[in-house]
Amino acid sequence: MMRMYTRTKRSASAGFTLIEMIGVMIVISILFAAAVPSVVNLIRTQRSVDERVELPKIAEALKLGMLREQVFPIYENDASVSTDGNDAYWWNLAERHGGGSANEVRYPLGIRPGSEVTRKLYFAEASWSNQSFFQVTGDGSAWLADPLDPEELRLLLVSTTNPDLSLPDSLDNEDKFNAFWDDWAVGSDGDPASGTWSSYGFSSTDWKGRAAELNVQRIDLRDWLCTVVIENRRAIAEASGADLSSALTSALGFWDRGSVSVSSTNLQDAEFIIQARDTTEDLNQNNSLDSGEDANGNSFLDSGEDLNGNGALDSGEDLDGDNFFDHPALIYTYVEAVIQTQRGRRLIQVEDPSDIPLVAKPATVTIRGRRSLSVQSITASLTLTGLAPIALINPNNAVDAEPLYDFVNDFGLIQNRYFLKTQELLLGEPWTFAEVGIFTITENFSTLRFDGLQWHY
Repeated sequence: MMRMYTRTKRSASAGFTLIEMIGVMIVISILFAAAVPSVVNLIRTQRSVDERVELPKIAEALKLGMLREQVFPIYENDASVSTDGNDAYWWNLAERHGGGSANEVRYPLGIRPGSEVTRKLYFAEASWSNQSFFQVTGDGSAWLADPLDPEELRLLLVSTTNPDLSLPDSLDNEDKFNAFWDDWAVGSDGDPASGTWSSYGFSSTDWKGRAAELNVQRIDLRDWLCTVVIENRRAIAEASGADLSSALTSALGFWDRGSVSVSSTNLQDAEFIIQARDTTEDLNQNNSLDSGEDANGNSFLDSGEDLNGNGALDSGEDLDGDNFFDHPALIYTYVEAVIQTQRGRRLIQVEDPSDIPLVAKPATVTIRGRRSLSVQSITASLTLTGLAPIALINPNNAVDAEPLYDFVNDFGLIQNRYFLKTQELLLGEPWTFAEVGIFTITENFSTLRFDGLQWHY
């Protein structure tokens, strides 16, 4: 007899066995362990990318706040300082001008507010922190170390989205700031493309191979400044009564008649005149050879014999009683004074272009002519004034423009100077320092010129 066996069906409600469950969990754990670092790195990389997009927006809000409020903020980088502790903190200034909330401005993306990790702001000129523009610029005479290249007007906004990487609260010297500004870039090995970590003030132990996680935003404030091209030429000082005779004493006196003239060098449109008269040697007409009356040195009053120069032997003209003119009558040009009637503009020429510093050729006046048929010339250098004065007007007091100060460019070389828009310069003339006008800076690029006679703007 044949037995029949029936196969029992597994219940539809039956689950995985414990062994199966353990196996699945082991597989999941292995996969998770392998995937987590990649996922974390992906998140960090994406945050860093997003952070690089965010920093320029914050930088623009900060610049806008500084410009509108005319102030340099407090660049406090101590992570323990509360975001609402002081309206002058840089993150609060950026918040007021579109940067987002104070926490959004201060903390990198993905970092919890209150964390030790914050964005850091560094000043090229740390002493400007928490000062108004006027406190910094003052009268405008010394607020920039180099007014031709104002590197002080630079800031750096630096961040990392990784909480295990720290940033210094300050860059302890100018070289580290400049290294960031000039050289910072990420090399293919994950370290700085130029220099070493220490040149940026970072620990190579902590940051080795992780330069990509550091974000640097340069904030250049120099584009706020208006460039004023200034030419300031020295002028000719006017002698008392415009009389140059004291500088040309040897030019005074007798010259051969009609031979004397005056000229100048390194001046344009200057005018000088010689005050002179035609005369005989016997100036006082006393028929005696007095001091200064023998122009040709022949020991005779040459024209004293023919006093009226008519060639006739008139009464009193035959001094030796021989009924002859011993010497013919002579008439001379007698120079009494040299007068400057118009200053003229000083021409800029140098003694030797290879000289450092350059030395300007002097402005001179020369009297030239003949004395007893011998050609002579007498030259005197003209006195120069200082440069025409310029003052930055105090914006808190429209009439306070003291002290006046020079742009030190020895003989009129053109220089570029930098000012904030709407600032005003008080202009003076170099002879008495009298005020002659106000130059308001309204353009990003403008010119201001003193040509030795007047201002042009």
